[in-house]
Amino acid sequence: MKILFESFVAAFSMFSKIPMPQIDWNEKNMRYSFIFFPGVGAVIAFVICLLFLLLQYFGFSPVFFAAAAVFINVMITGGIHLDGYCDTTDALNSHKDQEEKLRILKDPNVGAFALIYTSVVLLLQFAAWYETYLTPDFFFLVLVSFILSRSMAALAVVCFPCVRNTGLASIFAGYASKKTVRTIICLIALLCVAAMLYVSVIVGSIAVLFIVLSFYLFYLMAQKYFGGITGDLAGFYIVVSETGILLISVIAGGVML
Repeated sequence: MKILFESFVAAFSMFSKIPMPQIDWNEKNMRYSFIFFPGVGAVIAFVICLLFLLLQYFGFSPVFFAAAAVFINVMITGGIHLDGYCDTTDALNSHKDQEEKLRILKDPNVGAFALIYTSVVLLLQFAAWYETYLTPDFFFLVLVSFILSRSMAALAVVCFPCVRNTGLASIFAGYASKKTVRTIICLIALLCVAAMLYVSVIVGSIAVLFIVLSFYLFYLMAQKYFGGITGDLAGFYIVVSETGILLISVIAGGVML
């Protein structure tokens, strides 16, 4: 139990800003840490759901909810995945060779493409949350996406070849009990898929198809342009998949309802 608790603490300490007890990170307590990575998504989903219910009850405007929903995601994660999205968009749009793209991933400076694409994705998220507040029929499906996106990102880290031997993705993947992590993460992902299909067979199927297709394209992109997976690339995938499902739910809500 101690190892599982420390694995939980390691995962939440790394992938969220939620205060956690201090522990010594080692091979044992990092072995199962990725199992708890989707739990960060569950916390985000719970907080946004609670906010939604409170604002609906007190009659707040959809503008306030949309801004708060975007902020909550960034606040809980500390923007770690958004940072990976920034770095990846800069690298992809550099049109340089693989070595230079990897250098850009490590560069702490923010480039023009990062600013442009991050502004676009945050604007899309804001607009989609606004519409979700007005027509919340597929709201639960969106909440599940926070868990599913992290499940798929965890699978990517433990299944794809890692680019570096010193990055966080490489360290977590190196220490991970890969067979156990893959099994449990796959079960979590399947539960998320079942929940999406329960909400709506049609919209849920579209969302699942999007996740599968985006995961495959993500693999091809990571292999072609970077030679494997990094923590930044995993963050990029999380942002893209969450935004994609959010947009799918909003578009489906507008078309079907």
